[in-house]
Amino acid sequence: MDNKISKILIVEDDVVFCKMLTRFLSKNGFGVSDAQTAKSAYGILEEDSFDLAILDYRLPDENGIDILKKIKASYPETKVMLITRFSNQEVANEALQEGADAYVSKPIDPKELLEQIRMM
Repeated sequence: MDNKISKILIVEDDVVFCKMLTRFLSKNGFGVSDAQTAKSAYGILEEDSFDLAILDYRLPDENGIDILKKIKASYPETKVMLITRFSNQEVANEALQEGADAYVSKPIDPKELLEQIRMM
């Protein structure tokens, strides 16, 4: 079975972590774009389409749930994974209720993340 995910948007305000994730996923054959704010993510989404959006929960201008809702409303075919360093069952449940396809707590194991992406 071919990997259905080829283009990924990462929205993460921790620049070092974001760039590390971008490099890791690029080396594993994905086309990756990244943004550090919701506002810049929306700009990127208007210019290009993505198979998967990986969203940090806590961002400077909005939270990941807000972005998730907008992505699912405007781009229903895009899968969404929410990541947060706060292992919070309430946030996880809300994310899944709003249509998230996956929820991952930080610290993220890159191999596990890759496995989850490949299972989508």
